[in-house]
Formats: sequence, C-alpha cells, structure tokens
Amino acid sequence: MTQNIDCVFGRFMCKIGQAIKPPHPAMKRRHPAKGQPPANQHFNALDADQATVRAMFLVPFVQELERSNVDADAYLRKFGFSVALLANLYEHVPLRQYIALTEDLSQRLERPYLGLELGQQFRLADFGPFYALFTLAHDLGAALERYARFQWAWQTHTSLEVVPGPTTTVYRYCIQDPSIWPRTQDAEYAVVSLCAMIRQLLDPHWRPVEVEFEHDVSVRRNRLSRYFGARASGGGVSNAIIVTNRDLRQPLRWRMSPHDATTLPVLERHLLNLLHEESAPSRSCAESTAIQVARRLGRAPVTIDAIAKDLNLSVRTLRRKLAAENTSFRSILQGQRLSRLEGIMASGARPLAALAFRLNYSDPSVLSRAFKTWTGETLSRRRRRNIRSA
Repeated sequence: MTQNIDCVFGRFMCKIGQAIKPPHPAMKRRHPAKGQPPANQHFNALDADQATVRAMFLVPFVQELERSNVDADAYLRKFGFSVALLANLYEHVPLRQYIALTEDLSQRLERPYLGLELGQQFRLADFGPFYALFTLAHDLGAALERYARFQWAWQTHTSLEVVPGPTTTVYRYCIQDPSIWPRTQDAEYAVVSLCAMIRQLLDPHWRPVEVEFEHDVSVRRNRLSRYFGARASGGGVSNAIIVTNRDLRQPLRWRMSPHDATTLPVLERHLLNLLHEESAPSRSCAESTAIQVARRLGRAPVTIDAIAKDLNLSVRTLRRKLAAENTSFRSILQGQRLSRLEGIMASGARPLAALAFRLNYSDPSVLSRAFKTWTGETLSRRRRRNIRSA
C-alpha cells in the first residue's frame, strides 16, 4: 500500500513540477571561491532561540536586485547572505536580517510598496511541493487551515493565528519579536501573498471583508485598498485579513482529487522529511508565555491566570517553570509592553490614551509611570524625540 501511495505522491509531484516556474538565475547553484567556506556555513550554528525564515522567501527580492542591475552578491553580503545560499531554498536564515534587507531594499530601489508589488506576483507554485497540500483541500477553509498549520515550518517565532467568528474568520500574521521593526515590507508581502493565494484557489476577483496592518497606513491606505478591494486600516495589534465564513465553505475552483484516503498523511510526511523536521519546534516556557502575552495585548485581559489557562498550566506550575528559566511573568509582560510600545511609537504618532489601551493599561497616567520606571525617561520626552527624528 505504501508503495502505491508513494507512486500517487510521485504523480502529484510531476503535476507540480509542470506548474513550477523555471529556476531563476539567482537560484542556480553557485560554488564558493576556492578556500572560502560554503555560503550557508554561517547559519548552520544558528541559536535555537533565534527567529529564522526559509531562504526561499529571499528569492523574489534577489530577483528584483538582479532586474535592477544591482550586484546581488555584494548587496546580500551586507546582511550576511549570498546568492549561493539560494542553492538550498529550505535553508534557515536569520529572520531579523531578512526583514532588514526587505526594508533597506525598498529604500534602495525607491519603491515604498515593494512588498505589496512582490506579494501580488506570488504563485502557489512558489511553495514548491507544498502546492499539493492546498490543492488537495476540499474547500478554501481547509486549504487555509493547512497553510496556517505549516507556518512554523517556513518561519519560526511567527504566528498565523486563526480566529473564527459567527460570520467571519480572521487570519492574523505577526512576528513575535516586537524589536524586529520596522517590518512594513514583510507585513504587506505576507498579507498580499495570502490574498493572492486565495484568489488563485477561489476566484481571481475575490475580496476580503477587511485587512489590517500593525504599521501606520495613513499615507498608504488608498493604494492598499485598491489592491484588496476592501477597507485597509493600520496601527493594529497584528496584520490580519478577514474572510467571510461563506467564502471558506466554497470549493476550490481547481484542485487535485486524492486517489486514496491516506494520501494526505503520506504527502505531509514527505514534506516534513524534505524540511528535515519532525514536528513544530518545542518552545521554552518563557517563549510560549511571551507569545500568548503578545497575542492578548490590546485584545484581551493579560493576567497570569489567563496566560496559564492558554498554556494549559496551573498558575503555580507556570510560575515555577518561569523561575526555572530565570524569569517571571511580570518581567515577560513588561518586556512585551515596552517592545510593543517602542514599535507603535516608531510607526507614527498616537494619542496617549490609544497607547494605553493597546498595552492593556486602564489609564494613560499608569502607562506613563510604568515607562518612567522601565527606562528612566518620561514618555512625553521619548515621544517628542521620536517625532524630531522621524
């Protein structure tokens, strides 16, 4: 039976291979100069706690470099990358450098909407063999569920949260480290790519109910709204696309039909082996706590009782685990609040009351006192300094 299923998988891969675009010159293997280490050697010893992204997400940006007649290798070296790195599209690379590259390249090419433009060009075939996971789905909701389930495999320390509601479902994308900022290009690339994926699966003219971004979109709103065909807002707690539940129940306009009920598990096993991963990576208690705190800030109460419940732990066990990792719930909450506050202020001016609300403070004066305790500087002075440097 397994041999037969593997043959089915082979047929899927043949179909996928016909759909995947020919390799761009930037993706061809380039050998390092004699005496130099392999291009990816630097990343083989990545810190387990360091956020990473797969090298395949560098490809569209490298292609833009080469189309713009920029020396791609010289440019990539500024961020610790090289074109030779793309010989293995599944290589882990540091997420922080990747985000910095996307922001810098947008300025270098004088294209403030670079992420938006590249996201529109996204094709399902860009996922390589993962393509089959989505085209095997019976409806859009199932396809997006698989997309969300494999988020950890493509990009670590990043959440793609699915929030169902009575009539709509929200898909929230957020890098969990708020110190990785600004990240406008990545946010717009991620959300626009998801929209492009849905349009390929469902309808080229599909529109979401609404989209939201964590960065300020006051000067970008019209351009974003035109692409999505829906209202675009900024300054949110995450990047989100809102889909009607009716759309999620729609069958895909083109999909593969599984030949056997066990095809999907076998396909997933092949894909996990391709990535050399067994399952979603385990996280420390501190990291898991920080993720839950970040998800709740500005949206729900952030108490140790609520976080312990989210993690299926008792409050006592949560305290003990955090103490064993030389931290505490209070320290994690403070760190998340400070990082989120710095990011919000960097993205544009906000009323003090709005800042307090976004950080789950009941009153602006409480936020001001807390900021002075954290940094030794008044919040009003920091905001004035940010405005002058903007």
